[in-house]
Amino acid sequence: MHPPFLLPLTLRLRRAGIVHPFWTIRYARAHAVPLADACAVLMLETGGGANEFGHDPTIFAGAGPVTKAKYLAYRAARNRTGECQGVGPMQLTSAAWQDYADRLGGCWHPLWNIAAGMALLGIDIARHPGNLHAGIAAYNGSGPQADLYATHALAVADHFATIIG
Repeated sequence: MHPPFLLPLTLRLRRAGIVHPFWTIRYARAHAVPLADACAVLMLETGGGANEFGHDPTIFAGAGPVTKAKYLAYRAARNRTGECQGVGPMQLTSAAWQDYADRLGGCWHPLWNIAAGMALLGIDIARHPGNLHAGIAAYNGSGPQADLYATHALAVADHFATIIG
């Protein structure tokens, strides 16, 4: 059961497209990620938190919804080939962060995927104090594409800031 004081905010975020608003709020706060930025990253990664495989040109590209069985098959292939694919709402792409989500309860489960992804986003933001753009870019990678991603994410975050109030 969600705390009643969060109900109005969770409803606004759900209407704005966040699939798992309570978990988003919980883990953004736990890892010092501004909520509007957390929502923006979810929107850019998976349209608000869809539990799906990514589309990187590697294994399991565009494999659709993440299920436990599909994820375990992916993980076996990842361990065999060394190739990674984005997984889940936060599109965890590194084996280390996927394994961390597995230790929490399973990368295939949106709750643990969001928990791990927000931890990573919080670390990336903390590594760039006073430069939210750089922290969000680091979550996406490096180089010009990551900079464009961060610019777009901050624009989406402005939209979410008005929703959050």
